[in-house]
Amino acid sequence: MSFFKNVIDAFKDNREINQPIVHKDISENPILLENLKSLAESSNPSVDLKKVENHLKLFSIGHAGEKSVMFELKNSMVPMLILHDIYLEYEDYQAQMDFVLVTPKFILVLEVKKLFGDILVTDKGDFQRVIRKGNRVVNKDGMYSPINQVERHVMILERFLKAKEIIKKCPIRYAVTFANPKTILEISKNAPTHIQNCVIRHDQISAFLKAEMKKSSPVEMHASQVYKIADGILSASKEKPFNEREYLLEEEQVGASAFVAATVEKETPAVPIADNDIKQLLMEYRTKKAKLLEVKPYHIFSNRTLEILLEKMPQTVEQLLEVEGIGQKKAEEYGQDILSILQTKEVERFQESPKVFTPVKVQNEDFRSLLVEYRRTRARELNVKPYYIYTNKTLEVLLEQQPKTMKALMAIEGIGKKKADEFGEGIISIFNNHS
Repeated sequence: MSFFKNVIDAFKDNREINQPIVHKDISENPILLENLKSLAESSNPSVDLKKVENHLKLFSIGHAGEKSVMFELKNSMVPMLILHDIYLEYEDYQAQMDFVLVTPKFILVLEVKKLFGDILVTDKGDFQRVIRKGNRVVNKDGMYSPINQVERHVMILERFLKAKEIIKKCPIRYAVTFANPKTILEISKNAPTHIQNCVIRHDQISAFLKAEMKKSSPVEMHASQVYKIADGILSASKEKPFNEREYLLEEEQVGASAFVAATVEKETPAVPIADNDIKQLLMEYRTKKAKLLEVKPYHIFSNRTLEILLEKMPQTVEQLLEVEGIGQKKAEEYGQDILSILQTKEVERFQESPKVFTPVKVQNEDFRSLLVEYRRTRARELNVKPYYIYTNKTLEVLLEQQPKTMKALMAIEGIGKKKADEFGEGIISIFNNHS
């Protein structure tokens, strides 16, 4: 009966889809932008203005990237309905999709990334962001796989559409596009085939979609059914709730976050003025370098390493390599800069007794709070569920073993090389700074 109803509805519906049609366009003043601007102009002293300004900058970069992608989609000549910025909640899952494209043959979820630097995909399918200065690689960082992210979005969308009986056989495909025109995308020939086939530059979108349309599909839908799917997705899409508390510096929010970052110092005797100057210079260097490379400051060197640098004042690369937290890679990338700061200020250094630092000693439940807070913070940054950072089972093992080196961390079940590269320094710093 439903089959005949669909046929009748198709005859009644005279709409045609012969070209790209924007069904949900890019908003010039989205609610997120308005909320962030409102906070930036607020006189509330509790607002973390640095975080607000950083997110405004990131939003502006991402928004520009999505506009570039929309331009390519509109000019692709592929018959489809285009939906931008779909936020879907289904059961206990949430998915924020940059673009959902509904064609007569398939649905496609398109994830947009606009990042500084080049993108390298390894033989194993791991994603790395490479920062170059001329022909020299100055930094290479692992990044959370956008494939994992978009596959999760596809799973949620498919469950929703099938549960609502909006689709039965219509396939849902996916792709990831990098919208920075300066980005060089380098995918290993030995990378998994599905990654080679669905990771593209934004100027390849038109060719990619046309190739997808030529592939076989279990469906060939009338325009009325294409609209039905698009309308079903659009009606379920919500505005992602804006959590103002994420941008406040109130005590209850700062709590564990500040505790993770801070090391309480007990100094004997007082810090000489010259040491304060050096510390300030090193911190300024770390901040500027982190901004340039778009990484967290602790990726340059941690607070603990900073204090050891001030204590030992290395004057050569060999001495620098003896400092905990400075390996061969960091010495090559940042060593000369660090040494130039220390060598310039060495003549001004007071000959006082060395500082003694007493880390904050915490109980196991405090470590639990710190690890949970760190996991929650990184999950928000990456827009993933906390268990993607590490599971509760892994959390218990971390509490039991309290790893303080990358080698010890890698031995823990649930922490592989990829997670160690991405989250390892943050995890071990919790135990190193508070044991």
